[in-house]
Amino acid sequence: MERIVHRHVILLSALLSIFPARAETGPAGERAAIIQRIVKELNTSYIDAEKARKLEPVLRRADFSKVDSEEAFAKSVTAMMLDVTKDPHLRLMYRASAPEGANASPAPTLAQQQARMREELREENYGIERVERLPGNIGYLKTNFFASAAESGPAIGAAMTLLANTDALIIDLRENGGGTTDAVPLLASYFFDKRTHIADLYTREGNVTEQQWTSPAVPGSRFGADNEVYILTSKKTFSAAEGLAFALKGLKRAVIVGETTRGGAHPSLIKPINARLALMMPNSTARDPVTLKDWEGVGVAPDVAVPAAEALTRAQILILEKLRARKQDPEVQDDIRKRLKELGSGA
Repeated sequence: MERIVHRHVILLSALLSIFPARAETGPAGERAAIIQRIVKELNTSYIDAEKARKLEPVLRRADFSKVDSEEAFAKSVTAMMLDVTKDPHLRLMYRASAPEGANASPAPTLAQQQARMREELREENYGIERVERLPGNIGYLKTNFFASAAESGPAIGAAMTLLANTDALIIDLRENGGGTTDAVPLLASYFFDKRTHIADLYTREGNVTEQQWTSPAVPGSRFGADNEVYILTSKKTFSAAEGLAFALKGLKRAVIVGETTRGGAHPSLIKPINARLALMMPNSTARDPVTLKDWEGVGVAPDVAVPAAEALTRAQILILEKLRARKQDPEVQDDIRKRLKELGSGA
């Protein structure tokens, strides 16, 4: 399982741990009250208002009299929501009560769990797995998740400083499961010389639109707007990682090489319903500021479609072929030809 998923589980545990524990009950009146709360949240915050309207009568008419536990109730509600919306991110989650007894360890506080999450981010280098200068003066940055801009800024700045003098850059998102949305404008800012509007984040509750722009100041060295950027994608590329590919592709600032991504443009929030139940619900979307389209359910299609395992080789070949046409030094030309043969291009 992807590391980002593990962190989401920790965060979810932290959020659910603040719910007060109480005895489980299951009368029809309580179930009806829970459905009422879910319907209210859906009608207020679920990103797809039309699906929320379709879901309301289904939930209100449902018969839960034969559902004998709160956990089974949560699974039943989740199945109904999935059947109507086809949205796997919309679910009612159940958390069992904490263990009781003298030997039971006290649950960590939210502050303790947040501190642990920060330590995990540091240990995993804020998602940055590899920073490398490949043959031919090609920069390579592999990142497996996006930490928040505030936390990852120094590490991103250090990586980009090492890559600033390369002739082209490959950003490998093939194993990136997403993360925080503010990492997208941070990384995008290295590839533009002027302030650029890259995306809009729309939140249904309150009808709020937050514009995302590149920043005129970045940690470390800017890569600039002239040298080419290539982004590697796979079927695993998800969420905020898709957001970076989507934005840079739309602005014609990057060439996408690999596979169509998973198609998750709707970030979710978690709202407590009662002591053991919480509703996970997509409440917002990142979309193109001009077309107002996003990539939910369809993913980001590559400009150069190849199996994910071949994407790094193909991107290097594309870059080297362009560099060979541009470089005048005979020795550099010879090095490029040799490297292309090593990569199997037949050049």
